Amino acid sequence: MRANPHLLLAVTGHGYGHLSQCAPVVNRLRERRPGLRLTVLSGLPHAVLASRLAGEFTHLAVEADAVMRMHSAWQVDVPATYRAWREFHRDWEAGVRREVERLRELKPDLLLANIPYRLLLAARQAGIPAMALCSLNWAAIHAAYCGGDGDGAAIRAQMYSGYAAADRFLTPAPALPMPELDNVHAIGPIARVGEVRRGEILASLQRPADTRLVLVALGGIESPLPLANWPRLGNVVWLFDRAVESDRDDLVDFTRMPLPFIDLLASSDAVLTKPGYGTYAEAVCNGTPILTLERPDWPETPHLNAWARSHGRLEEITPAEFQRGAFAAALEALWSHPPPAEIPAPSGIAQAADLLLARLP
Repeated sequence: MRANPHLLLAVTGHGYGHLSQCAPVVNRLRERRPGLRLTVLSGLPHAVLASRLAGEFTHLAVEADAVMRMHSAWQVDVPATYRAWREFHRDWEAGVRREVERLRELKPDLLLANIPYRLLLAARQAGIPAMALCSLNWAAIHAAYCGGDGDGAAIRAQMYSGYAAADRFLTPAPALPMPELDNVHAIGPIARVGEVRRGEILASLQRPADTRLVLVALGGIESPLPLANWPRLGNVVWLFDRAVESDRDDLVDFTRMPLPFIDLLASSDAVLTKPGYGTYAEAVCNGTPILTLERPDWPETPHLNAWARSHGRLEEITPAEFQRGAFAAALEALWSHPPPAEIPAPSGIAQAADLLLARLP
């Protein structure tokens, strides 16, 4: 057993959900191997990475994916995304060679990718063990939004060649089906579990015990909020992850509270979000009901919603209802559902860490 093995973590910068899948696994792995050196290859800000990853790491601020372009947290800019992917694949072989050179310079003992596929192919060519970890793959997303373009089939073939090069592709529940790959290894959900601290929150807000807290968490992509139309409900306080330009005392910027996000989520009576793995998995595994925006174009949506309904509580609202602030009735309907008999455990963390541990020297 090597004293200080080197893990390279490559995380796409498309929102925070990909980091939310990797970070608990890497943190558990470092508990098991305290001397593990960590390098993170990602376009995400260092502060965001540091908020999720425990311990020291080297950050290479490089994007190893053609990150999707977005109009908002739930609206894909399809033409811009199409151009980004096409440019990323323009000289595929040269791009793979550059990644091989990068890996030979970094000399990792193991690569964990969520989910840069070209880097996975380069790792195979460089003789470096590599695993993918994600609830989706970019080829399936490309097919959903760019499936009809002239060179789409060739681009997806290159994407799948990268994913197929991974030793294993770990897919935490609930994951998008991936019948095109024969290296898929299904694991349980991945999510942090927070501490319920309602008393502290209500005391800081000077609110009575029967106050209901609704966390607004629309992901890591900045999106405009229709605060002028936001519903005012007598015993509800809305917690936002950004500054709120309003004089209403029921709209609160929770970033000023000295509490971790996961504790706020665990302490809330509901979370207002959009379909995406990170918030869904954390909400369900903390027993927090989900009020979600409809997102019918996103391939994961039916799988995420079915899992959330099976293991938790979920109601949908349309983007138009969101813009009008017409979601008070949906929130009341959400609270009318009985709580689940059993809250799922985030068993995928230990399962993934065990599989990665076995690949370290």
